Amino acid sequence: MKRAIERFLIVIALATVLLTPARAADGGAQENGAIAEATKYFERANKFVEAGSLPRAKLEYAKAIKLYPKYLDAFYNLGVVCEKLGEKGGAIDQYKHYLEIKPDDADVWNQMGVLYDETGSKKEGRNAYEKALAINPKYGRAHHNLGVLLKEEGDLKGAEQQLATFVKLEDEAGRQNGDAYYSLGILYLQESRDKEAKLLLQKAIDTDPSIPHYNNAMGDTYLVEKRPDESIVYYKKAIEKDPKYALAYSGLGDAYAQLKERDKALTSYRKALELRPDYTLVYYKLGLFYEDNNPAEAIKNFEKYLQSGRTVEYRDEVAAKIEALKLTIKP
Repeated sequence: MKRAIERFLIVIALATVLLTPARAADGGAQENGAIAEATKYFERANKFVEAGSLPRAKLEYAKAIKLYPKYLDAFYNLGVVCEKLGEKGGAIDQYKHYLEIKPDDADVWNQMGVLYDETGSKKEGRNAYEKALAINPKYGRAHHNLGVLLKEEGDLKGAEQQLATFVKLEDEAGRQNGDAYYSLGILYLQESRDKEAKLLLQKAIDTDPSIPHYNNAMGDTYLVEKRPDESIVYYKKAIEKDPKYALAYSGLGDAYAQLKERDKALTSYRKALELRPDYTLVYYKLGLFYEDNNPAEAIKNFEKYLQSGRTVEYRDEVAAKIEALKLTIKP
């Protein structure tokens, strides 16, 4: 089962370093005056951020930049504010301006990669991650993010190389990074390398047993091994930590289905959809659930799966199942 892996972003903290006369000394009196005036707007914008008034902060940062078009910190902070406002395109634009002034900032290249990736611009995302790594080859978060992107594009070999590098860098630095183990473990699970996946996921759990998705992934490994009782233990741990974790309810449904406990399986699947109505894979699972004993209900759920409007992994299989099930229903 595919699981989403979160990308690592730079810490979203607003810069508090202001341009000083020393930093602007080479610009001449006129430029120094522009910097001083721009700094007033910059400081005012920071206060609006502290007060939670992001739209006002956005306007003040823009005024600072208009007065001094090379105001590095203002470009960065404006990009962060745009992100917080959900304006990813605007954030990309501001980070581009920032990188025109300071092209060797690996953190901002990594952040650009995340934004491109999230907006569907995979090629630009890959380029941004690669630029971050060209600046700092030991930048673990960029290795991780590039690995996730490659995994989503189907380049599992390339993804493994990047994610394994991230694990190695974290271990060498003495950091037992659960997310590093988790990301590589999920990849191994997708490649049916179950024993290696389980070892890494156990390492992830050992770093912090309270993380829901670590426990959920471990449940998946036991489910693959046809050991539903053990998988239920981990799915329930995930739900205990996050009662709204739809993926864990879906996995719990699979485990109960393996145990032939149909009422519990159905309750779990319905709970997953209640929590996440857009979790259309559950309709596929419900179609399989009803396939042998209720063809009409199976067809209904399979059709909901196909009608989701999303990229559906089992489209051809489901279409064939619907046609076959229709033949079993008497007129």
